[in-house]
Amino acid sequence: SHEPPHLPLPPLYLSHSSSGWGDDGLLYLGNVKRVDGVKQCCLVRFEDNSEFWVLRKDIHSFSVGVEDVCCICDAPPLKEPLINCLKCRHGYHPECHTPSIEPEADSNSWICRQCVFAVATKRGGAIKRGRFARLMQIMKLRLPYQLSSLDWDTQHLTNQQQCYCYCAGPGEWNLKMLQCGSCGQWFHEACTQCLTKPLLYGDRFYEFQCSVCASGPETIHRLPMSWVDLAHLVLYHLSLCCKRKYFDFDHEIMSFANENWDSLLLGSLSDTPRQDRCHNLLNALNSNKDRFVSGKEIKKKKCLFGLQVRAPPPLTSESSPLITDPPINITHRKRSDAEDPCRVPPPCLPYSLSSAHHHHHHHNNNNQNLHQHQPGQKLDPCPSLLLRDVPPYPGGVGGGGGGDGSAARGWGGGDGVRILARRVTPDGKVQYLVEWGNVSVY
Repeated sequence: SHEPPHLPLPPLYLSHSSSGWGDDGLLYLGNVKRVDGVKQCCLVRFEDNSEFWVLRKDIHSFSVGVEDVCCICDAPPLKEPLINCLKCRHGYHPECHTPSIEPEADSNSWICRQCVFAVATKRGGAIKRGRFARLMQIMKLRLPYQLSSLDWDTQHLTNQQQCYCYCAGPGEWNLKMLQCGSCGQWFHEACTQCLTKPLLYGDRFYEFQCSVCASGPETIHRLPMSWVDLAHLVLYHLSLCCKRKYFDFDHEIMSFANENWDSLLLGSLSDTPRQDRCHNLLNALNSNKDRFVSGKEIKKKKCLFGLQVRAPPPLTSESSPLITDPPINITHRKRSDAEDPCRVPPPCLPYSLSSAHHHHHHHNNNNQNLHQHQPGQKLDPCPSLLLRDVPPYPGGVGGGGGGDGSAARGWGGGDGVRILARRVTPDGKVQYLVEWGNVSVY
């Protein structure tokens, strides 16, 4: 249940879990078993008797009686009495809550942000109608943290504070989250109210703007996909759901695609007759050896397929021209002419370097030393392409490329070139992984 109980219970907690439970933006009941004051985390036992270490910031205790101190700052009432939540009975100074509690708020019916999210969030997307839906939309206009204070990795996929979304809870970007194209923050599927269909794992083919950046309801538009992208997305989703690498084409891959065809929102591909889908998907799987591996290559049944690297599909297809079709509007909100229909979120291509040598080492035999991972050396996640020492070019990466593609101009290839990853080798050499249009540059 996501709603706090109405009867007194032992010290239970509503908790976002920092690993395992609760990375989806939902709240779960748990019981704190141990506390680590140094690491600021607690061992929480959840309702199914599983136990996970959870960051202290992601634990929210129940309150049985009316509280006489503010649950945010632990201070007693000031000039005015605390405002207590109707559901959890936690007390708040009006200015401590996000957003601030209006002076005219009814202390007998006011509900705090935490309880609104506990009731309104759900798998597939938060509720869209009713009192809690309206309250949630109001709460989402302000974030309960400073976005500028978060420490992000170079690809803007994770932050050290494990603070995401409107709820400030933990999350994993590839597990049903949307990235805002304006602020770059990641948002849980369960906390968004704009989705018409549930997300698949690793599906980033959306142009999304959060409520904070939109100053109102979220906006979302479906980006066009190719057959290669569809095959990649289905395989990635199945691999996470089933915890297997290889899947039968007819009974699993094709069956899943057909059963979820309308939910995939495929745009121009959605009109493909059922009898043609099989040929197009099979051709995509057999024609893109850099992404997919077939059973016959590993001495298994030829009807089996898997991913070369278990990573979500990139936002642009490496085997076809860059996406030029306009996004598909899947919301009821009209777009203004000032909005750019081709804007996409920052490129995030989290492929593993470790498997690159399986299908790219023939380009340059001198690159084989790159496959020997040095102890203690952390490799940036990047597409399955090879890294190479790149001399500094005027106005190019030598001028301080940040690894996110922001400095990938002035390479002679114009806008077609971008940096996908950057690292420094133990001997001090700077290496870049770059992409030039759809051709990797070595």
